[in-house]
Amino acid sequence: MVEKGVFSNGIPYVRFGEGEKRLLVFSGGPGNTLPSGFMIRVFGQFKLIAKHYEVYALGRKPELPEGYTTRDMAEDYAAIVKDEFDGEPHDVMGMSYGGLIAQHFAADHPELVRRLVIAVSCYKFSDEGNELDMRYAELLSEGKKKEALRSLEPIIEGDRVEKAFMKFFMGYIGPLMWSNTDKPSDLLVEGKAEMAHNTKNRLSEIKAPTLVIAGDKDYYCPVGLLRETTGGIPNAKLVLYEGKGHMATMGKKFDEDVLAFLNEQ
Repeated sequence: MVEKGVFSNGIPYVRFGEGEKRLLVFSGGPGNTLPSGFMIRVFGQFKLIAKHYEVYALGRKPELPEGYTTRDMAEDYAAIVKDEFDGEPHDVMGMSYGGLIAQHFAADHPELVRRLVIAVSCYKFSDEGNELDMRYAELLSEGKKKEALRSLEPIIEGDRVEKAFMKFFMGYIGPLMWSNTDKPSDLLVEGKAEMAHNTKNRLSEIKAPTLVIAGDKDYYCPVGLLRETTGGIPNAKLVLYEGKGHMATMGKKFDEDVLAFLNEQ
């Protein structure tokens, strides 16, 4: 069963999974790109993880004020754990944009994090990645869904046929599946927050055991940034997938590696 809802502080969520343990997933962006029931059921997103965990995928609250930072967003998530989940330590996974927020969350609230997964993310995105996401946010905020999705073509992966299919999907089918945002200005606030994000000097404050996991061809997180991120966290390890980029990292092996880490003694 997939349940959608909104927490008392305005954060939207999608809940699914069969396990007794709870995993909080800070979703990617810019935008509240929460996994749909269709993506979960048909594409098997977090399929193996969901057999062992009750997964809460969290977005961002609406009507973000100008100048809102990834650290401010981390405080919104901390409020959920304190108010909705009794302030207990949780396993936390930050995906892409959510991985930026997760670093502040873990540094500022070590008592709320049992284990941390920084997935396809690092202490700052590449300049090219930041510029790409800002352009995407600008186009999407203007309601130009087709143009916004086509702007992401630089991160498309695979052989010639796979790339051609993805370009077709993003240009013609994707816009039909993307819902219009209620607050277009939020996209721009999130894009600017991404551009300004840099937690290099905060990594040493992260006390939870941490897994940094990504592909070695990630457009946003080159290997150098991934290694720096891992090296800056006292108790962290890096898993790199050869030949994988930002979009192709997830799957069965990803789920297996994440579960193995979360279950370590």
